Amino acid sequence: MASKNTHYQKDSLSPYEVFQWIQNEAFRHIKKQNWLEKSVFEQFENIFKIRFSENFQKVKSFVNNDLDKGNVSFAVLVVSLYEAFLEVGICQKTALRWVEESINAPTYDFVVEGTEKMLDNAENPFASLVQSSKMREQTYFGSSFNFERPIDDEFGYVLHIKKCLFHQTLQHLKRTDLQPIICRIDLGWINGIKPKKHGIRFVRPVTFASGKVCQMWFVREEKSPVSTNF
Repeated sequence: MASKNTHYQKDSLSPYEVFQWIQNEAFRHIKKQNWLEKSVFEQFENIFKIRFSENFQKVKSFVNNDLDKGNVSFAVLVVSLYEAFLEVGICQKTALRWVEESINAPTYDFVVEGTEKMLDNAENPFASLVQSSKMREQTYFGSSFNFERPIDDEFGYVLHIKKCLFHQTLQHLKRTDLQPIICRIDLGWINGIKPKKHGIRFVRPVTFASGKVCQMWFVREEKSPVSTNF
């Protein structure tokens, strides 16, 4: 994995490399937790491979470039893990919990630390975070996502994501109930923002998990004035 100081940098991993990393860590986590007996785990792995191949074929028309390949693969990973858990006899509620944990837990601390370090080292944390967000629109998400910026100034940055390839993939596979798992992977970089230290407040009032748009609000906060008693 790349150095933790390279989070949000131009030399960060591609979407497909991120997908591969998350997939490897997810299976490592599942095995480490001993949720499944050895024979069931082997069955689970085989089922996953079949489901992933079948699901990817259903949505391969969404892949128009290398960025799309990684982002579609990530959504298919979430779906295929869930379906594999169900097929080996895990109940829906537990399958949802295990998929979310196996997808998000291995990456969370890494992303929190990387984001916090990046902002700690930035001369202007707000400007750096906004610049990073804009850069990732082009270098990580690409034209299969639709971004609008109703507010973009030195005090606030509001991003509306009108089209999401992750959501489009889940819709086609009829698995939109898994959208919250995909949305919550962002909690790593979100929780790496420390408002009092970095002077930034981040809010995400709606995502495709609960609405028809994803909104991200980055707001610069004024430092509290020093109180003076007269």
